Amino acid sequence: MLTACAVKTESPSTATPGLLLLPSTTPTLAATTRPATPVIVATFTPTPTPVTYVVQEGDTLVGIAWNFGISVDALQTTNPNVQPAFLSVGTVLVIPPSEGTAVAQVASAPTPAPIELSLPVCYPTATNALYCFVEVRNPGALALENVSAQIILAGADGLPIASQVAYAAREVIPPGERAPLAALFTVQPANVAATAVRVASANESSDPTAHYVLLDVPGQQGELVGSEWTVTGQVRNLSPTAASTAWMVLTLYDASGDIVGYRKQPLADGLAADETRDFSISAASLGGAVDHYTLAAEGRLNR
Repeated sequence: MLTACAVKTESPSTATPGLLLLPSTTPTLAATTRPATPVIVATFTPTPTPVTYVVQEGDTLVGIAWNFGISVDALQTTNPNVQPAFLSVGTVLVIPPSEGTAVAQVASAPTPAPIELSLPVCYPTATNALYCFVEVRNPGALALENVSAQIILAGADGLPIASQVAYAAREVIPPGERAPLAALFTVQPANVAATAVRVASANESSDPTAHYVLLDVPGQQGELVGSEWTVTGQVRNLSPTAASTAWMVLTLYDASGDIVGYRKQPLADGLAADETRDFSISAASLGGAVDHYTLAAEGRLNR
């Protein structure tokens, strides 16, 4: 189901203003991060009762599709916000009609759990792409997984120009904690005047240790190395069970608290039970000087 993670927040020990800037030829889309124009976003219309299935231990998309007599492609198309590689117990899937059904039932997605989203902050790149960051916060009493949001770019009239669904960098977001997500628009749309964001998916879990293991980051140090912010230290698995896969998420913020960059980095070969390992993780800023950062560590149980 959900995951347990360790998060540390630090202020850079050598946060020299002006060192982490984009090239002067690449302007910042500051106007898109504080929109004055309301964005007109179509709402999802409730539909008749859909057929749904709650994922159980050992389920796969292939097996679920087989049981309902549908194709895997149809199942994935109906549930675009579910990542097959991270199919978690408790996830609610909408089951599309099987092929040959005379009357196709229009399915609606399950209502996401309550989450808080920041406004998108967007930065152009030297290749004319556009990176947009959003921070998600879990305000509830239960951990969240499968968190995603739709980032929308709009014109001066408030009508959407482009949009993308982005997944949170952390597989599980414990109560009160945060995670970044980002969308890359490979071609920067013209005439972007405003941005918006809305929840696409979020599932609650009362048992965050069912599939994940807590990884602790007891000590760390951050410094500017070249054009990247690098954090080094140790990560350890406090569980008696090995983490078959493990990863760290480094998120960079400016003095206003806006995300200016992040990186999700796997730990090679996971992390054995009670193992402590040195790590080094780096991320570049897309929006200016780094004022502080957060570091999270997660691991998937070897079961």
